Amino acid sequence: MKTTTFTIEGMRCDGCAETIEALLARESGVRKAEASFAEKEARVLHDPEHASEARLKAAIEQAGFRATVKDE
Repeated sequence: MKTTTFTIEGMRCDGCAETIEALLARESGVRKAEASFAEKEARVLHDPEHASEARLKAAIEQAGFRATVKDE
């Protein structure tokens, strides 16, 4: 398991964060997804063999947000 943090651009409210969480939760291999409007981030606990960072990024961006992996 791996935790990846994404910086998210385009969120306008807590509802946007909830949308991102729901999109990520649907991805196979994701165990936990948390998004924060206040922090403009999403943290995802996932199995990298089933849910790559690129796939998670694509899931976020399908709703019109921009996502980049945050260096930790």
